[in-house]
Amino acid sequence: MRNAVRIGGLIATTDNAAAIGEKPQDVVAAPDKLTAYLTARVTFLEQLAANAIPTHILLANFSGDDAWSRYVAGIEQVFDEIGLVRPRVAGSSESNMPTLQSGLSITMIGEIQKRAVFERSELIWYTYGLPLVGNEVLEQPENVAQLQPIFDAWQEEIVQQVWPVGSKGLQVEFSRLFGDEKVESSLDVGKTAGPCAVIILGVHPEKELQAQNIFTRNFEKLCITTG
Repeated sequence: MRNAVRIGGLIATTDNAAAIGEKPQDVVAAPDKLTAYLTARVTFLEQLAANAIPTHILLANFSGDDAWSRYVAGIEQVFDEIGLVRPRVAGSSESNMPTLQSGLSITMIGEIQKRAVFERSELIWYTYGLPLVGNEVLEQPENVAQLQPIFDAWQEEIVQQVWPVGSKGLQVEFSRLFGDEKVESSLDVGKTAGPCAVIILGVHPEKELQAQNIFTRNFEKLCITTG
C-alpha cells in the first residue's frame, strides 16, 4: 500500500496544496477550483492505489470562507469526470485569521474493494503521463495522466495496480515498487511529477492489448531487470 492508512476495511488518503491559488502572494497563480481538482485527483488516485473507492471526504480550507464553494466544485469535477456520485464534503474553513497565501487539504475515506490478486512480478508495468510540476501542469494538461481512462481500466481490471508518482519523482517510486531491480524509462526519472502527472500502472498479463487501446498517449512500457 502506498501513501494510505488502513483502518479495518477502510482506507484513508490525503493530499494538500499551499501557495497555489487566487491570493496575490501565491507562488503559482491558478483558479481555486483547479487547485482543488488537482489535489482531490491525487487523493483519489491514492485510494485506487489501495484498491478502495471513497465514501467520505474531509476538506480543510485555509483560504477563507469565500474559497469553500470553489474548492468543493473542484472536488466535484473529479467525480463528474469518472462518473461517480461525489460523497458529501465535510470539514472547516479558517475564517478567524486572514491568510496571505492559499492552502487546502483533502482527505478521503474509502472502502476496500474485492479484486483479483496478482504478484507484482506477474503484472506488465507501464508509465502513463509525463513528469510535470507547477506551471507546466497548467500549460500542458494534455500530458498529464488522465483520470477517466485510469479509473475505467481499473474498474474493468485491465489495470490491476495504480501507483501514483508525485513530488519525489519516478526514481523514488521505482525503488519503492521494484526494490533493487533495474528499471529503464525514457522519462526524466529524477524530475518531480507534481500532482501525480505520471502514474505507474500494473497491467493484467492477458489484457495488455486492451490497455494499449485505452491509453493512446504517453503510455510507455517499462523494462525491468534484476541486478
